[in-house]
Amino acid sequence: MASSDTNAPSVVVRTTLPRLPLPPASEWPAIHTERLLLRPLTQDDLQAYFALRQQPEVMAESSLGKPDSDISETQAALNDFVDPEREKFLFGIFIAATGELIGDGGIHTVRFGSMGWPELGYKLAPAHWGRGYGTESMSAVLKAWWALPRQEAEVKVHPDSLQKEPGGSILSREHVAAEIATYNKGSRRVLEKLGFRHFGTWNESDTQLHRLGQPIEMAHYALSGPS
Repeated sequence: MASSDTNAPSVVVRTTLPRLPLPPASEWPAIHTERLLLRPLTQDDLQAYFALRQQPEVMAESSLGKPDSDISETQAALNDFVDPEREKFLFGIFIAATGELIGDGGIHTVRFGSMGWPELGYKLAPAHWGRGYGTESMSAVLKAWWALPRQEAEVKVHPDSLQKEPGGSILSREHVAAEIATYNKGSRRVLEKLGFRHFGTWNESDTQLHRLGQPIEMAHYALSGPS
């Protein structure tokens, strides 16, 4: 049974968001974790990115739910990394020891996401599932995200995304949101390990081509920023 409501009236909160425009991706420092290297993709990564996006399992949870038909589709996706006006905070995910591109992820919607808050998402090649790379990479991305310069902002958000203090007052601390199909248990575990709080589940119209317009049950999460 789906709970909460995607049509719940939004509420306006005064909070903070990263200052726009974001610095050009070419100026972002590479992020090093224990096993991974995260950096914005460049035009030189096109062929490796095309090979990644040719894998059906990688694209299974993408908006269209299918591999790229040709390299021009991959080029359009790559433009999200190289065009500063796209307002995204996205990184390629590489194995540090080998330089292999195994995925991508980050904040794919900085403004005006479906829940009002910036939204997190990622994709990984199936050969690397189950190794903790999703948690490791997105933890590092979030740390970099919270370190960006901030400005005050008013945002219309889903009311259930907000945390409440004892006594009922609403905290307007900045959040990051994420939505995951309820059957995707692996990615839901990643969000929980990152500290995201589940705040609602409801049906939405699917955007994937093989089930376009059909209802799909989506779980919605929010993570509050540092105090």
